[in-house]
Amino acid sequence: MKNSTELIGLPVISITDGLEIGTVKSIVVNPEKRSVDFIAIEHEDWQTSVRAIPFKKIIGLGEYAVTVEQSSAIIDLNEIPLANQLLNRKIAITETKAMSKKGRLIGEIKEYYFNEDSGLIEHLEIESAQDRGYLKAEMVITYGKDIIVLEEAAYSSFQSSLFDDEPIIEVEKQNEGVTLLSQIKDKQSSLLVGRRLTSDVKDDKGIAILQAGSELTKADIELAQRKGPAVFAKLATSVN
Repeated sequence: MKNSTELIGLPVISITDGLEIGTVKSIVVNPEKRSVDFIAIEHEDWQTSVRAIPFKKIIGLGEYAVTVEQSSAIIDLNEIPLANQLLNRKIAITETKAMSKKGRLIGEIKEYYFNEDSGLIEHLEIESAQDRGYLKAEMVITYGKDIIVLEEAAYSSFQSSLFDDEPIIEVEKQNEGVTLLSQIKDKQSSLLVGRRLTSDVKDDKGIAILQAGSELTKADIELAQRKGPAVFAKLATSVN
């Protein structure tokens, strides 16, 4: 799972173009689908229009960057009515009061966690007057701009960690995460194999691990991935 804070400010990289095409400005939530539908991005060259990437167009949500296949994944929100409507509704989730359907104040949402593959919101982190913990998103009745309404049972359903009562599911989720990560790396590799480097790629110690002019192989790409997100990002933006 990813949380909203991890994405804000990350660079967005087009693997096919080898370009940094913007940075993550905000996350656009669809309250009816209970999911992240778009990621709004900004760039210093864009003056007025707001642009975004549909969640389904994202290849990877890494520690260093968000990756997409190519720059055409970006859309102008003014051209997509649904995306524009969702942005204008300003459903932020974080820093929003959480109330039970009978009107009891449960606390304030501090963070939310969503599935990296589908974008579906899975958990909420809530701070109450007595405690701070997690709730399953299935407890949510309504995601509103000012108030998030929860089932009455949410009042006594706090978990101290995301997987407190789900040890078997936690292992399954870890395995799913490994599989998803493998799929992301394979997709990134398929887009870069055969491309030619325009500059040296150096590791975090400044040592060149791949030379300018060389044609990338799968082994080269796996080497950059093992060296960390910053090294891989450098490789992805150093191809012709």
